[in-house]
Amino acid sequence: MKNIFKIVQKHSFLVLADQMIFSGSNFLLAFLLARKLSISGFGFFSSVLLITYLLVAVSNALIVQPFQILAAKEFGKKSLGFVFQAALLLLLIFALLIFSSAFLPFSVLTIFQHHIFSIIIFISAYILQDFLRKVLLITDKIKLVLIIDSIFLLVFPLIAIQENLSPGKSLMIIGWVNGIASIPGIYHIVRNSDLSIKNSALWKYHWNAGKWLVSASLLQWFSSNFFTLAAGIYLGASALGALRLVQSFFGVINIILQTVENYYIPKTAKLYYEDQESARKTLFKNMVQWMTALGIVIGLFFVFSQPLIALLGGEKYRQYGFVVRLISVLYLLIIYSYPTRISIRVLEQNKAFFTGYCISFLFSVLSFHFLLQFGGLYGAVGGLAMNQILMITYWKILLNKKKISLWT
Repeated sequence: MKNIFKIVQKHSFLVLADQMIFSGSNFLLAFLLARKLSISGFGFFSSVLLITYLLVAVSNALIVQPFQILAAKEFGKKSLGFVFQAALLLLLIFALLIFSSAFLPFSVLTIFQHHIFSIIIFISAYILQDFLRKVLLITDKIKLVLIIDSIFLLVFPLIAIQENLSPGKSLMIIGWVNGIASIPGIYHIVRNSDLSIKNSALWKYHWNAGKWLVSASLLQWFSSNFFTLAAGIYLGASALGALRLVQSFFGVINIILQTVENYYIPKTAKLYYEDQESARKTLFKNMVQWMTALGIVIGLFFVFSQPLIALLGGEKYRQYGFVVRLISVLYLLIIYSYPTRISIRVLEQNKAFFTGYCISFLFSVLSFHFLLQFGGLYGAVGGLAMNQILMITYWKILLNKKKISLWT
């Protein structure tokens, strides 16, 4: 019994437990909302969530990511207090921008205008909770992060007991729960920091580091989500709801791919710079094996697409089974690209990595109108697939042109 207690107390176990709670709760919440809301209602919620992701990316780039390096160099109460107050200031700016959008004369914004206060509460609480989680992880307060993510689990019974759940009410419930979950983190920072935002050195540091990170974050967000967001505008909230439900399900595959990338990049880099070619080839064979296994699983998703989407979101989604098949093909392309993607990262072709996303985004901007107008959801997913093909092709051509190879 003592051994079990020691394992539970270990830092690595707590990190893993928290990641399982955090990822699992977000994953399951998407399916609960898909069942409780109408298809168009879930589409509306998804569009708000996509906008939230964009603002989270800006917050991370300006505040969290520079703080990650600063905390490693010279962590102190002043820097912790500064980032907390800077985050609150940024939240205020975001809230004012969202509120001002209610007065813009665009018909597409009408539904957002009707739920403006729910949206502000949801987005503000979501960004605050995300900021606190990441800052507390940076400062190694994993137990506190575990408490925050555990409190968030209250959202499930609160949503489950609602008989006629509306999109606005769902945003309000999630927003308030995120706000309550943030209280322990806020209390800890207020107690353990110097709350003074008048620090020109920190302002300068965060601006110099963050302005480039913001550019990269915005580009990556638009490259990844442009077609999805445009689908909601062109095809309506129901189409967006179906597309986001399937993307949420394939988020499990995303987590696996991210884990694999985080493992293979440092491992392969070490073998490459130690000139261990035979070990790299063995590693590549292992990668092909997991790619094949994952491909088989995705193939099963393709075959059983209609029962799968009905299981996830209910019978009302059965007609969108073809979206599962389309996303399955897209993810097979993504899996195929991973050896090339890892090569680009390990060989430090960072400019090419950035350029690949530039090409992807440019294609999205130039093609989205045609693809969505004439192809509907087929066009949306087809555009996402073309983004992958263009990036893979560019990276492969560049590696061949420079005559550099990682795996052979």
